[in-house]
Amino acid sequence: MGVREIVIVDGACDHYADFVQAAQAGEVRLHFCVDGTSAIRLSRRFRADAWLVAAELPDMSGFDLLEILVASVLQANVDPQLGGSPVSLEHVGEGMRPGVFIVSDTYRIEDEQRALESGVAGYLVRPLTLDVIRYSRGSGVPTA
Repeated sequence: MGVREIVIVDGACDHYADFVQAAQAGEVRLHFCVDGTSAIRLSRRFRADAWLVAAELPDMSGFDLLEILVASVLQANVDPQLGGSPVSLEHVGEGMRPGVFIVSDTYRIEDEQRALESGVAGYLVRPLTLDVIRYSRGSGVPTA
């Protein structure tokens, strides 16, 4: 058990160097969506262990996306008719409920409250590392 499949929904993918390095080392599988629309499509076909959603996206607010995404992702409502797998391919039948996090460039208490009220696993502020996600999902202790 642990964080193996991560979806990052952000128009600025250059903020996730730590995640890219971990993916290159084979520690995680990383999937990028550059906007909310592509994230919605992916959520119907794929279950990840963690979803990182930027507060601001090119086509919508990350908070608006949460309203659509959280219900589908937390319930693991993956439509097999769309070719999706209801679980991570590496650990079929294992694991925990996926975690959805809202990610922001700056801390705002209003945004944190809004995120947590929507049922997400957490509100995070950049810079962000993979260890933070692992720790928050109960699969490790941060090293820094």
